[in-house]
Amino acid sequence: MLHFAETNCVKLERSPKSAVRPAAPGRRLSLTPVFLLVLALLALAPIAVAQVSASLSGTVTDPSGAAVSGATLTVKDMHTEVQRATVTDAAGRYQVLALPVGEYEIAVKKQGFAEEVRRGIQLTVGQDATVDLRLHVGEVSQQIVVEADAPPVSVTTSDVSGLVGERQVKDLPLNGRSFDELVTLNPGVVNFTWEKTGGIGVSNSTNGNNFAVSGNRPQQNLFLLNGVEYTGAAENNMQPGGISGQLLGVDAVREFNVLRNSYGAEYGKRPGAQVSIITQSGTNRWHGSAYEFLRNNDLDARNFFDVDSAPPFQRNQFGASLGGPIQTDKTFVFANYEGLRQNLHQTSETFVPAADARNGTLVPLGSSCAPAQIPACAAVVNQLLNLWPLANGPELTLPNGNPSGIAELFSSPLQTIREDFGTTRMDHVFSEKDTSSAVYTIDDGADVTATPLDPYSTDLARLREQVLSLEETHLFSPTFVNTARFGFSRAAYFFLGEPTPGTPAAAVTSFIGNLPTGALVVGGSTASNPATQLGLAGSNNGSNLNVFRNIFTYEDQVRVTRGRHQVSFGAWFQQFQSNEKLALSQYGQ
Repeated sequence: MLHFAETNCVKLERSPKSAVRPAAPGRRLSLTPVFLLVLALLALAPIAVAQVSASLSGTVTDPSGAAVSGATLTVKDMHTEVQRATVTDAAGRYQVLALPVGEYEIAVKKQGFAEEVRRGIQLTVGQDATVDLRLHVGEVSQQIVVEADAPPVSVTTSDVSGLVGERQVKDLPLNGRSFDELVTLNPGVVNFTWEKTGGIGVSNSTNGNNFAVSGNRPQQNLFLLNGVEYTGAAENNMQPGGISGQLLGVDAVREFNVLRNSYGAEYGKRPGAQVSIITQSGTNRWHGSAYEFLRNNDLDARNFFDVDSAPPFQRNQFGASLGGPIQTDKTFVFANYEGLRQNLHQTSETFVPAADARNGTLVPLGSSCAPAQIPACAAVVNQLLNLWPLANGPELTLPNGNPSGIAELFSSPLQTIREDFGTTRMDHVFSEKDTSSAVYTIDDGADVTATPLDPYSTDLARLREQVLSLEETHLFSPTFVNTARFGFSRAAYFFLGEPTPGTPAAAVTSFIGNLPTGALVVGGSTASNPATQLGLAGSNNGSNLNVFRNIFTYEDQVRVTRGRHQVSFGAWFQQFQSNEKLALSQYGQ
């Protein structure tokens, strides 16, 4: 399917051959009106792909305010020395499109005027910066240097967006170094991850953070990494995020922009926020970092449910980054690695069968067991009651003072998390008219979670996310720019519940053949994580689940400048494949 976008989001679809009908007899089929319509739509359409670059425009005038035409203007990337040149038109206007984000310098020359140099211009993702320049009468050998950034408020029509810059990403404190938590710096964004069902390593939950943007559901947000969709995999929400629940890669991210609403047709597929993330790139100077962050329970206070002291906890986050030139002014490379290792004992208070429920002293109301049959009934029921550990807390009583058959169990089972994140980027300058970049990102992790509500059950989860983007920008002329992009995204997820190693043999009861123990629910619904009167027993109801998602993206955009007008159009095509095995209760319930 080929999409052409204009202000009204017109979509043209190529019909299958079977749908093409011949012209009626006596009538002549003319393609001219259709062809003209397509050209008109293309001419009116804005950019049909998500922007990951920026642009510069403005006017060059003399001391009297008159326009200076024919002035030679050069825009230089201060980190890579890559230059782009253009010439002002009859009205003194200039425009430089498809510039990578970063710091720039503008130099403008004209016979009879001193050279004007503007430095310190910071371009951000998706920014259309306007920088007006004024030449002063003088010799060409003279130079006037001005240190000034582009105006923070753009005079061009733009979307309601919120930029999170490099300094914010690097300097603001993040517990767990999940940079997407900075999305909430923008108004209209709410992080309600703590309200989601389950948790890390628990079935029926998401892996990443959940954000409601302008009232939309989290599933309606779209994350773009260097212009390519960044997908996750889980059971009910495919937002990106590692097995730890964090979106790692702080040192690999340069900045990201959050478009909350009213964005153009170049952004689409989902009606929520469009989060465009740009990674770091190499420069003409080698630069890097090495780090380790440690968090543990040494200074933690005991919470209300801890029996003696705060349970053991240790999290190590470590990594390094390095970027620089392979060939000065031509080829640049950047690489980053981050690892996370966490051992967390999760405090839990749950309810299990009391001793009198296990020995048959307590018989449920309405039981068909006669007094003489109670021992036999208890022997049968104990095959299931053994799926719960023995209580180590007091037994609860009913309002009339009689025993309830339910006792408390306090525990702090261990959860271990391993996650490895890496990204590599290479930028190459073929010529002043041809540049390219290639970026590969991978996040691989696994966790082992002894279920807090059932120490006899352990949940295992694995997740690997990968994103590859290839981009080429070609200048046919200073006013005619084409950008082509290919992207591949893949997310693979696996979840399994099984008996905790060391579980007594009596606590392992197979409901179906030789499969692992199924889920046992008392006083609750058949949902995966229901509210129950006893803690969940057996394996997780969502065990043996697989999700494999593959997304191929093909994009191309063309931008043409004519005087004060910019004509932009493009095409976006995506192939999507999802292989899922998400049937619940595979081991019985």
